[in-house]
Amino acid sequence: MKFSLNSNGKINIGLNVTGVLSNGYHLLDMIMVPISLSDRITGEIEDISGTLEIKTNKADIPVNEDNILWKIYDKFYSESGLSKRKISLYLEKIIPHQAGLGGGSSNGAFLLKLLNEFHGNFFSQERLIEIGKSVGADIPFFLINKSARVRGIGEDIEIIENNLKNSIILIKPQFGVSTGKAYKNMSMLNNKRDANIDKIIFGLKDNRVDIVEDNIENHLEQGLLLEDENIIEFRKKLAELNMKFFMSGSGSAYYTFVTQEESEEAVTRIKEYLNSCEVYLCSSL
Repeated sequence: MKFSLNSNGKINIGLNVTGVLSNGYHLLDMIMVPISLSDRITGEIEDISGTLEIKTNKADIPVNEDNILWKIYDKFYSESGLSKRKISLYLEKIIPHQAGLGGGSSNGAFLLKLLNEFHGNFFSQERLIEIGKSVGADIPFFLINKSARVRGIGEDIEIIENNLKNSIILIKPQFGVSTGKAYKNMSMLNNKRDANIDKIIFGLKDNRVDIVEDNIENHLEQGLLLEDENIIEFRKKLAELNMKFFMSGSGSAYYTFVTQEESEEAVTRIKEYLNSCEVYLCSSL
């Protein structure tokens, strides 16, 4: 069976860290929105025993057991007890990594859904979420892949209504951010500013981008701004554009909302000013 998957990314619209478990996992309360920027996964599943072969367009992406696709492949077959099938796939990475856009988790979720469908929907949706959660915290969201309020360690997903008409411009600087460092820095904050998740939900439902923007905060960004020189300096450059920018997840990508009418001009202006950055125009799904 040949397949072709568009594995989309996400942005976080507000992110509060609400606690930490004894195992070190942080509890979150945030809005996650799927976006049109996507990786492409193509390949073939053969109905014979075999293993997984990964090829990709990015030299710095592992193609062995360290790749999340490998982890999902192994986990699905170990949990199902089915014989591993021979799969060859090509991963065309477009979503920047170390950016807070969930590209790797999306890749894993889309492969997990594909394997489940190939084997006749072997697992229920609820069981898939459990399997996905054991591999990556954002995978359950991408299994559902709708705008949602996400709580806990990523498994408590409440679908919300998103009628926002604005386009989204993503900006990825040349540097990345370690998720571990973002959480470590956040723990040093004395006066966190909380996102008002309820008001963001209202703004998304009523297509009120002003309400959405006024209530976005990100605890992880606040922590990074304490001492991460890359983020501090990049934030200063963004401020010079006189637009409202927000970090997605643990960064380093930022996004801004623009009307469809002004989107092309805004993209051109941002590319000219931040010519070393990757800039993408996309929309919510």
